[in-house]
Amino acid sequence: MSNTDVSKAQKVHVIFDLDDTLYPERDHAHSGFRAAGRHAETAWGVSGLADEMIRRLDEGHLGQVFPMSVAALVPDHSDTHIAEVRAAYRDHDPEITLFDDGRWALEHYGAIAKLGLITDGNAGVQARKIGALDIAHHFAAKVLTGELGPDRAFHKPHPRAYELIEQQIGVAGDHYVYIGDNPAKDFVTPNARGWTSIQIIREKTIHDQNAEVAGGAPRHKIQSLRQLPEILKF
Repeated sequence: MSNTDVSKAQKVHVIFDLDDTLYPERDHAHSGFRAAGRHAETAWGVSGLADEMIRRLDEGHLGQVFPMSVAALVPDHSDTHIAEVRAAYRDHDPEITLFDDGRWALEHYGAIAKLGLITDGNAGVQARKIGALDIAHHFAAKVLTGELGPDRAFHKPHPRAYELIEQQIGVAGDHYVYIGDNPAKDFVTPNARGWTSIQIIREKTIHDQNAEVAGGAPRHKIQSLRQLPEILKF
């Protein structure tokens, strides 16, 4: 561990990202697409929407999955059709489970340190994910950035979520470790605040794990959360 990482004298708090860090975000997307597909069949008599949405996601159309998929199957669609499938996706009860190493990390570090969670996205969607995974009890503090303001104003890398974590679970002199998957946004602020930043490398992630932004390179990269003790020394 480098001299700029955790010292033995510091109290350490371990903070996690959620999507593609603790569970597979693609599983949530597929779960939501199935819910949207069920709505399309029931409300419009249209089948195949879920498969179309999965195909569009796999092709890389992350921000256009809903309008492109609806347009392909409902040529005379309106904005209402798109709003309905978005609502079905947003409001569904997710069918998701933790990564095995995610479960291990929460149990292992939850027994010996204070844990925190910072997650972007629609606050209701993120809350349903946390509920489906049954992980709320592991965290001394949770920040859903969608609750802090509209239009992604406080999404990472905005510092507000990190400030709140420090206020809620730490005192002056404590050290923080942040574990996430997306270098485009996860590590800029932890690096700037002197936290230890760790990127978990997953297969088939939603976001580019090789993105480069100024100040956003993680201090460490790991292939499994079970490697954390090699870095943290506890």
